[in-house]
Amino acid sequence: MKTNKVVFRPDLYPRFKPNPALIQEYAANLELLPPIEVEQHDILIDGYHRWKAYETAGEPEIPSTTTLVESEAHLHLLAVTRNAKHGLCLTEDEKKKCAILWWKNRPDEEIEAALSISHQVFLDWTKSKRRDLEKQQRRDVYDRWMRCETQEAIAEAVGLEDRSLVSRWVADFVKSDESADSHIFRDFAPEVYALWNFAKADGETKHFGNLPTGIIDNLLWYYTKPFDVVFDPFGGGGSTIDKCLERKRRYYVSDLNPIPARADIRQHDITTGLPGDLPVPDLVFLDPPYWKQSEGKYSKDATDLSNMDLDAFLSAIGDIAKAVKRKWTEKHNGKLALIMGPWKDGGKYVDLPFLCYERIAKYLTLMQRICVPYSTQVHGGAYVKQAQEKREILYLTRDLVVFGL
Repeated sequence: MKTNKVVFRPDLYPRFKPNPALIQEYAANLELLPPIEVEQHDILIDGYHRWKAYETAGEPEIPSTTTLVESEAHLHLLAVTRNAKHGLCLTEDEKKKCAILWWKNRPDEEIEAALSISHQVFLDWTKSKRRDLEKQQRRDVYDRWMRCETQEAIAEAVGLEDRSLVSRWVADFVKSDESADSHIFRDFAPEVYALWNFAKADGETKHFGNLPTGIIDNLLWYYTKPFDVVFDPFGGGGSTIDKCLERKRRYYVSDLNPIPARADIRQHDITTGLPGDLPVPDLVFLDPPYWKQSEGKYSKDATDLSNMDLDAFLSAIGDIAKAVKRKWTEKHNGKLALIMGPWKDGGKYVDLPFLCYERIAKYLTLMQRICVPYSTQVHGGAYVKQAQEKREILYLTRDLVVFGL
């Protein structure tokens, strides 16, 4: 082939630096050199120093053989394989660089054969990479396990051929020295009385209906243990997730329409039943839209609780409690917590907490009732003045009711 038609790709050629002395030696002995090897588009596979020797000698043509390659990866493999076995062979550092570059992208046996190295040498060269990968995989397994993904799904997503590693690593997480609540809640003072008054909704992600995270904190403290499962089907801004991660509780958080800012909130319509992959929850936290108070503020969907009539809304709450009870066994010490405030509809007082209590109490037993004042005044000045003129009492609190079996 024409010497000037050879295409040299430095990114495919493993040599760190050319050897000028060898090129000159080759140029003086062209008749002794074997052909160079190129692929079907004249890209050089093997013979850089021979090619440069022909250029040095001013020869317009160079003996060559053509090998059909299937891909960029195949081309790179051929280039390294040829240089690992003959000519000016790759140095140990060059082989090590290739081994690390190819690791996890090609089978170990193929890499070892291409570089003419033993399996032990390959393991030694990639030891730090394997250690770094295991650390990353452990982090990924932990994150996905905390999110309540199944062990089979975790193994597949993380790329673990040995799926038993997931269960072994999970056992390591549970045995962690930091898994005791005395450490997890070291900065926390629980509310002692059945009056939980917090300054404001303080979640990082803004969302209509956000709650003060102190409510979730107290529920986790009183009704869960480390690595228990918390189910919140009204994910909102994701405050439940943030607190569960901080307090080492696993979480399954969903919403009819998850906000784009929270990829860790699953999409699920709770009116269709509990999610099929939901583990048995230790705490179910319900902060549903308050019927007409939230009408149209979350979505226009017909199955959005805020867009239903009152009876459909209450039936949905009861159905959730019924489905949760089916998840629990008689020995399961799970809890369901609902936070709800009253509402006035056309001047008529609607006691939503009590109406929800009636539906839930068909299936579960009331364990606790807590008063949770709103963090800010919920009625505008004009509305307050109107209430004063009519001698009406305005509501300023919500009820947090906790149920068990």
